[in-house]
Amino acid sequence: MNEAKKISVIVPAHNEERFIGGCLDAIAVAAKNVAQEVEMVVVLNRCSDSTEQIAKNSGALTVTDESRCIAAVRNRGIAEAGGDILVTCDADSRLHPQALMFV
Repeated sequence: MNEAKKISVIVPAHNEERFIGGCLDAIAVAAKNVAQEVEMVVVLNRCSDSTEQIAKNSGALTVTDESRCIAAVRNRGIAEAGGDILVTCDADSRLHPQALMFV
């Protein structure tokens, strides 16, 4: 029998206070549909709004990256993630409730 692997969902965010809550809520719903532990990692990219506080209130790990390159921002999240399986999602997107069942 295979041991359950931890899943990390990395979310780059630049001033996403309008969207980040819904994104993280959707990840939490998807997490309830899998046996694995699911970690949310929000990478704060030059944020000047309440994105960080919303992410922290949702239980996400937050890290900061000031790059002007989305690949570098995602890679910062990957470097901080503790999961065996990595998934990325944009802050203005929503994971389908069954999305993590297939990773």
